[in-house]
Amino acid sequence: MKPIELVNSLVMTRPLALADIPHIRRLAAAEEIANNTYVPHPYPPEAADEFVQKTRDQWRNDEACVFAIVERASDQFAGCMGIHFQPAHNRAEVGYWIGLPYWGSGLATAALRLIIQFGFEELGLNRIAAGHLPGNLASGRVMQKANMRYEGTLRGALLHRGEYKDELRYAILRSDYDVVCI
Repeated sequence: MKPIELVNSLVMTRPLALADIPHIRRLAAAEEIANNTYVPHPYPPEAADEFVQKTRDQWRNDEACVFAIVERASDQFAGCMGIHFQPAHNRAEVGYWIGLPYWGSGLATAALRLIIQFGFEELGLNRIAAGHLPGNLASGRVMQKANMRYEGTLRGALLHRGEYKDELRYAILRSDYDVVCI
């Protein structure tokens, strides 16, 4: 898939670049990020380089589109959001993290809305889903604000930091999106 940029008034999402590596290292190193995601902690120095290369390969192989989330007002890197394809079922899974200085800024919601629009209007998907750990209620609010519906809790579904944890699941269907966006 050809790399693209998605833009709205608050954020720009674009493919990750080598210039993002120092920002990823700095922001992803926060323990709060690791507590809510699968980002490793402590964050290994080479992890950002490997992550950026992996995302480039995923774009090339049509497996996923992983975007840098950039705050438009400051042109600052704020985090990452990826949409991972499951073509056999015409659906995708979204995952993301936002650096601590940008928590509560609306950037994650703005980026997720762009990714959902991209998934339905450009990729022709039928379903886009996401999940979060029980302690990450802010992530659930992001999903709700992007018109995703809570579908349930998968008990003990995730092995996170050596402990089985529940996963709260959200999704939006193309038919839901068409109703909201018309």
